Amino acid sequence: MRLFKAILLLMLVVSIVPTLMVGWLSVSDTRELLVRDAQELAQERVKQLRLKVEIFLGEPTEAVMGLARVPDFFSLPTEAQQTHLASVLSQRREVLALTVFGAEGRRLPGLQAFSRHDVSPSALAAHESRAQALLSGMEGPRYSDAVAEGGGEPVVTLAFPVGEPVQGFIAADLSLAGLRQMLEQERVGSTGFAYLADHRGHLIVGGGGMATLGEDVSGRSPMAHLLRQRASPPGTETFHVGNFGDGRDAVVAAYTVLPETGWAIVSEQPVEHAYRQVETMERRILVGLGAAILVALVLAALFSKTLTRPLKVFTDGAMELARGKFGVEVNIPQKNELGELALTFNYMSKQLLAYDMENRGLYESLEKGYLETIVALANSIDSKDAYTRGHSQRVGDLSVEIGRELNLTERELRQLQYGGILHDIGKIGIVESILCKQSRLTDQEMAIMREHPAIGDAIIGPVSFLGAVRACVRHHHERWDGTGYPDKLQGEGIPLLARIVACADTFDACTSTRPYQKAMPLEKAMEILDSLSGAQLDPRVVMALRSVVAKKGVRLEGHRQPVKLAS
Repeated sequence: MRLFKAILLLMLVVSIVPTLMVGWLSVSDTRELLVRDAQELAQERVKQLRLKVEIFLGEPTEAVMGLARVPDFFSLPTEAQQTHLASVLSQRREVLALTVFGAEGRRLPGLQAFSRHDVSPSALAAHESRAQALLSGMEGPRYSDAVAEGGGEPVVTLAFPVGEPVQGFIAADLSLAGLRQMLEQERVGSTGFAYLADHRGHLIVGGGGMATLGEDVSGRSPMAHLLRQRASPPGTETFHVGNFGDGRDAVVAAYTVLPETGWAIVSEQPVEHAYRQVETMERRILVGLGAAILVALVLAALFSKTLTRPLKVFTDGAMELARGKFGVEVNIPQKNELGELALTFNYMSKQLLAYDMENRGLYESLEKGYLETIVALANSIDSKDAYTRGHSQRVGDLSVEIGRELNLTERELRQLQYGGILHDIGKIGIVESILCKQSRLTDQEMAIMREHPAIGDAIIGPVSFLGAVRACVRHHHERWDGTGYPDKLQGEGIPLLARIVACADTFDACTSTRPYQKAMPLEKAMEILDSLSGAQLDPRVVMALRSVVAKKGVRLEGHRQPVKLAS
């Protein structure tokens, strides 16, 4: 699993990192390009609006200032002057009123023309007042602030001197109704708009619902920026484009200033709409990146699985070999290096099986030889005393049966077999006069006899494969209450195999004929073992022996389980 994760991670890094880098570069470059395009579009839009406004103001302004080019205009008869004024009114509908002032700034009698339908007497008086306010210190054409006249339409007053030296002044009211309609219809995307403001930041005309003439728009981000940057004198062109504001109020805007009037033309569009193409592009690229990453993930997972699945098969096969199941084969159908490795593995497994079969045969022969040698040793002991002939073999067999009742492993049962057979091997070192004595042993003779467990331990100690059997030989005369010999071990401190051999030894001693006693019936023998349980013998081992005896078909008094009688 770790290899799968490592290969998967490596494949993902190799495939995804370049994809992410390309995607990041694409997003970065494309975003920069689209943002620049959006700003250039706003810049171009403002330039077009400026051109339209200049044309809109320039045409009526040019018509009115054409009066200054009339030769000796102020020397002409009054009727001729009135004819020129009426001609301008009839040619340009944007011109609402015309007034001629003398060099001293007073209106000349009879030289005032206006549209009766568009200009009321009060509006005409206001026109004269605005015109006279412009004449003071005039050196060139001037425009007044825009005001609302009849019908609420925006009007601006134009005044300029005539002649050199100045012979008089001409003033005209120009309607901005057409300009208002033009800007109201101007659309900047789906939600943007354009507007025209004077040098103080007050609205002249504009779209986007900004229909109130004179409304203060100096707080709007682009206009506020313009007013801060407007340190140059009037008439100097000012231009800027970029992002203004923060958060939800952020806009992409551009502005420029009309040098003749000082008015600002501003185009605004919310950032989220101006850069919508940028967001659309980013979403598309992110979706493409996500799809690429998903494909890379799937391909990496498939490749990793294809590579690690055979390794898992090899691992399982190797574990089977480690458990001793030689001959196991792995099935790898791939025709590549892994397939060749599988063939090699299978060949190795078969060879190991052949070697294992050979070794098993050799081991069984060797074990059989060991067992025969052990039995021979045991028989050499038993042959010294006719009464104990076969005792060691019986103790070994009974110990194995008791061990099976206690659910010991096969290895422990084999050790019990050897331990039972060899438990009295130390008696080889005991003189025959004591070993074969028919009467009760003296205390001195008993002390010598009690040396046989230690002698047996010393005899088999150098034999390495009998290392686990030494406990049976040395401790089969230890007692559960700790009064046994040679080490006076107690309870669970006595090795389990030695406790089992001790119980089997005692049972066989009770059920076989000895010089000092006759063979006891099974009932009597079990009574004696029950009496020794908890004092000399392990109670659990005694219960296991009782189960062994019962399974042989003997009914014992006090046994709780039903026993099948032998046929």
